[in-house]
Amino acid sequence: MEPVSARAWSELLHAEVGTLLRLAGVPCLHIKGPTVATWLYDEGERPWGDVDILVSPTRMDDALEVLIDSGFAYRDRGLRWRTSEDHALTLWHDPAGVQGPSGAAEVDVHHRFQGIETDPERAFEELWRRREPATLAQLDVWFPDLTTRALLVVLNVARDPGSGRAREDLRRLVASGDDRDWGRAIALATRLDALESFRAGLELDPDGRDVVARTALNDVTISAVTRLRVQGSSRTALRIEELRALGPAAKVKAVAGWVVPSPAVIRYRDPTAAGSTWRMARAYAIRYRDGFRGLRRSWRELREVRRQP
Repeated sequence: MEPVSARAWSELLHAEVGTLLRLAGVPCLHIKGPTVATWLYDEGERPWGDVDILVSPTRMDDALEVLIDSGFAYRDRGLRWRTSEDHALTLWHDPAGVQGPSGAAEVDVHHRFQGIETDPERAFEELWRRREPATLAQLDVWFPDLTTRALLVVLNVARDPGSGRAREDLRRLVASGDDRDWGRAIALATRLDALESFRAGLELDPDGRDVVARTALNDVTISAVTRLRVQGSSRTALRIEELRALGPAAKVKAVAGWVVPSPAVIRYRDPTAAGSTWRMARAYAIRYRDGFRGLRRSWRELREVRRQP
């Protein structure tokens, strides 16, 4: 019997996740991965592995329950989406210990997409309204429409500017779009309050800067927080800048969470912390040490970004 290819295994896992949620009545959009590979690339040209789905925040608990009851498991014990700073929660998939070609796969269940600043529930309603049918492993799933995919490609590279794959996705998107396409994407970004990250992401590509210059994006102001994120600045610099927009009570809560994060967050950032009190204490100590060492760099990044026009 021939071994299952990584692509076929991944496609089957994507289809399984989508089917489980559809049968449970939980609206689910596949994002990234196959939605980009089957659009901007030739067959087999762009690999895709882990599953990324977007669900409504009000159905997040339902989606997680369905998947966990079907054999999935939390990758990070104790980390929950309501208390996490991240935009997604990751599950492992390794049914009965039978691994795919690359081992147990990850499923990122997103309740929001970084760069979209409008209310996550309203954002999902807008994107779900624009969905279009697709097929993976001969099973029906839902993809975002092409305008939404274009927006997410740009926001994804703004979120992770160091990713070579995200940069290539952006390059191909810019090469394939015309002014009508950009007009539709800008209109959607406006409705989702995503113009800042949309402009910042496009400007990471030389031809994308031309798109910005000839469209309404040229009038969009990019905040220091977005600049820091797109420039790949340190987490500390980003957090310090984010504090400026918070009220007094929110500042205290945010600082407390950053200075003394939960053990689940520590294990998420440093998997070696699991297993003993000593390892956990060591992970906290390393976090504080690295934080103090990075302060000089963080202040330098903040000074530089605040000088930009």
